[in-house]
Amino acid sequence: MPAPETIKTWNDWVLQHPFHRFAGLELVHQEPGKAWCRFEVTQPMANMTGGLHAGLLYGLMDATCYLALIPMLEDDEQAGTVDMNVTLVRPAPVGARVALRAECLRRGRSIAFLRCEAQTAEGGTGTFAVASFTKALGKSTGGGALA
Repeated sequence: MPAPETIKTWNDWVLQHPFHRFAGLELVHQEPGKAWCRFEVTQPMANMTGGLHAGLLYGLMDATCYLALIPMLEDDEQAGTVDMNVTLVRPAPVGARVALRAECLRRGRSIAFLRCEAQTAEGGTGTFAVASFTKALGKSTGGGALA
């Protein structure tokens, strides 16, 4: 498990990424293997039909899964997404407040399996997307590359 200052540095790096800042991604809760984030769907995030653009959602779900994994990594270890599968149940409209809940299902020596749910609170509509991510684990070589 990384030192607390390392976790903070990595969290800040993720949350300060321009893409995540554009979306207003906020970390609500984090513990080893779990992370909860939130954001609000705004007009610039909408697709042509007025719902949250799915590509943007995929990226935020991936980031939330990475935030769940950070406390489980070694100081010199990083993770990169090698596979993802997202199922969209229904659209999330502009103005929706979205909660992302990620958990690590299994972490091995070289691979981790994670799951993320996207939910809205409006009208009790609940889960609107579920995703699974597979991340390769390796020693960091700098510049985000894995050895």
